[in-house]
Amino acid sequence: MRSLGRTVCFGTSVLTAIGFVAVRTPPGHAQEAVTLQRPIPGPVVPPPYFRRALEQGTRSADGGPGPRYWQQHATYEIDARLDPAKGLLNGRQRIIYENRSPQELQALTLHLYQNLHAPGTVRARPQELTGGVRLARLAFGDEELALGDLSQGPGYAYLGTGDRPSQVLMIRPPGPVPSGDSVEIEIDWEFTLPQNSSGRMGHSDHEVYFVAYWFPRLAVYDDLRGWDTAPYLGGAEFYDGFGDYRVAITVPAGWTVMATGILENPEEVLSAQTRERLAAALQADTIVKIVTRDDRDAAEATISPTGETLTYRFSAQRVRDFTWTASDAQLWYGTSARVPDRNGDGRDERVAIHSLFREYRAPLWEQQALYAKHAIEHHSRFTGFAYPWPHMTSVEGGDIIGGGMEFPMLTVIGPYEGRQPVDLYSVTAHELAHMWIPMIVGTDERRHAWMDEGSTSFLENQGRPEYWPGINADSLDSENYLNVARAELEGSMMTHGDYYAPGPGYGTASYAKPATLLVTLRGLLGDDRFTEAYQTFVTEWAFRHPTPWDFFNTFERVSGMDLDWFWSSWYYETWTLDQAVADVRLTDGRTTITVEDRGFAPMPVLLRVTNDRGEVVERRVSVDAWLRGETRVEVTVAGSFGEVVEVEIDPWRRFPDTDRKNNVWRKD
Repeated sequence: MRSLGRTVCFGTSVLTAIGFVAVRTPPGHAQEAVTLQRPIPGPVVPPPYFRRALEQGTRSADGGPGPRYWQQHATYEIDARLDPAKGLLNGRQRIIYENRSPQELQALTLHLYQNLHAPGTVRARPQELTGGVRLARLAFGDEELALGDLSQGPGYAYLGTGDRPSQVLMIRPPGPVPSGDSVEIEIDWEFTLPQNSSGRMGHSDHEVYFVAYWFPRLAVYDDLRGWDTAPYLGGAEFYDGFGDYRVAITVPAGWTVMATGILENPEEVLSAQTRERLAAALQADTIVKIVTRDDRDAAEATISPTGETLTYRFSAQRVRDFTWTASDAQLWYGTSARVPDRNGDGRDERVAIHSLFREYRAPLWEQQALYAKHAIEHHSRFTGFAYPWPHMTSVEGGDIIGGGMEFPMLTVIGPYEGRQPVDLYSVTAHELAHMWIPMIVGTDERRHAWMDEGSTSFLENQGRPEYWPGINADSLDSENYLNVARAELEGSMMTHGDYYAPGPGYGTASYAKPATLLVTLRGLLGDDRFTEAYQTFVTEWAFRHPTPWDFFNTFERVSGMDLDWFWSSWYYETWTLDQAVADVRLTDGRTTITVEDRGFAPMPVLLRVTNDRGEVVERRVSVDAWLRGETRVEVTVAGSFGEVVEVEIDPWRRFPDTDRKNNVWRKD
């Protein structure tokens, strides 16, 4: 219970919050207003499934993966064919699924994300109806399965709807899948690509396709909750497992394709000129024009096949998704990024940077490859984890998206027509930061959106002033968060991504506030300890699935601090910080400064005191007084310091104070 006035009346009863205990005035007593005392943050109590994981040894109390940590693995072999004129995509795929869990599996769960566009399916907002995924065949090993009642034997059914398409498909195999065993699943399918799917994938004028969450895929089965059967509703994003991919994509002649992974057959699809320019771009620090408008007009981007189609073959290892883009209209610019040594030879390595765009839709994109180059280089240094993959490709997605959307090695970004170059840099830096979280550090975006979006916004903000000096990107996110906090429109950061009320709650809790809290945490711990904890979390959870409690525990282990009060106040609650200089007086030859804590979120007090000679002393008041329930403390400055003329709380703006007007006292 919270109130800006901190006094709450309930008719003939009064509720007083003291810590987390509510005391109600007995019936019949006179009504009186009671001033609320500050709440005392309680301990962080993880949910039962996380506590069980600790007991079973798959997670560790220090924040790292446990000695018995495990996760499943799948290998996908997919042959897909795109008819761009109709927007029709059909495919055949084989999945080899390894049960690395200690449990025997009685059933398997698949996500059919494109059923977001099937009639009658549950979704968060209106979507274009394409019919969803049409399954032509599903086989488990050598046995073909049929759609039907799973209680009657092997087969498959849609979760919650039976024979009517939904986003989740349950398979009952002919027999259980033992621990340590692997099985094969074959699926033939087709669907019509939507023009725009929640601003995350689709096509533009049938000349640019960005194809994402497009194939039936195994749901995550983890050590926390077992199968993740939550449907994709078009709002909150994804929780996907890591796997290996071998994918063949057939498109009309003249169409170029880029995808997650390595192109295995460039000589069979790309012209000699295109291949030569690609090789040059891989060694360049400036932009190389790989495919120009003249090349497109002259059909010189690809080879001239004897047939009417080209088949591009890609492979990728240990990625959590596979995405691709195809076009006969986009220009192709490239360069390369230098990232720290990954193979132990002591030398920096090159990462190919690709930028695909239409110059008549997106003139700002002429320089986008350089923005991507800088982002990959900066993020590799800042996270302490060098970008691990061979390329990073950005795709202009006019008509598909306004902002940006991330997938392993690929991102789709709007054309940013009429915007400033810094805007395109910012979205590029943000989307490429997602390569680390959740593409490397495989967080659950659906349940805990702040873990990826907040971390990514923070990482973007650290890179932006390096490329665009003079911009304090941290302060922009801080003010966005504070505006919503002042209006009391927040939602708890620990809320499931699909369950926020309409309004700014989801965006604030997922982007601006968690980015701001990482800055706050850095101010609390100091730069060195923060960086060590931040990089430790990324490194230890690379290609694994961390939770918020792994994140919390890692920071506590590295910092050596009990931070439950911080996580409780800021991550679970929507309490705010408001520290104020309440009084400054001269007493017994020394200056006494009274600081009040007028908010509910406790933080240390960072105080700067200036005398009439311009000299400065700094004081730090521990958070302990607030944790005892106190609301004011006194700080003394020796008389030998001289006459105090100014006192300011947190002039460095390390902490997000809702009212900075009361942070400063100046002598009249």
